[in-house]
Amino acid sequence: MGVSENNAHYGHRLRVYRKIGDVIYDEVYYLTENGKPVTKKREREIRALARARDKELLAIQKDYQQEMEAANPIKFHSDGRIVGLTRQQQQGKDRNVDIFKLRIRLPDGSISWGSISIDLHGFDQAFEIALNRIVEVLDINRRTKIYRKMKEAKKAY
Repeated sequence: MGVSENNAHYGHRLRVYRKIGDVIYDEVYYLTENGKPVTKKREREIRALARARDKELLAIQKDYQQEMEAANPIKFHSDGRIVGLTRQQQQGKDRNVDIFKLRIRLPDGSISWGSISIDLHGFDQAFEIALNRIVEVLDINRRTKIYRKMKEAKKAY
């Protein structure tokens, strides 16, 4: 979130707020002392402190996010679907085609695209092909918890 400025009845203040993992950092820097505004010089010092702390927390937050992405390349939506694997209906000239659409973000930042026809392969086999493609591209071991969780995501589609 960064640094926000609030001017409430109990004092003018700066708030530094960041969430890193399960830990919430919520720090307040008051721009008043004993109910009166601080001097302009002191206000600049306090603002600089708040910005410096926010930069420090931002660096920690980015490191944490990179660590989490490296440890777990697969993410899930709240309803259980795999991020990057969607089920879509494509309309052709005279028919609709049911497909799984893949959009896999690779570790180097590029994206791998693909689609698997559910009409051609059947739902179960198409889902298995999609999982195999994700596993190959991201080099995920089939004996891990994340792979089992990916297989369980079939119910969400």
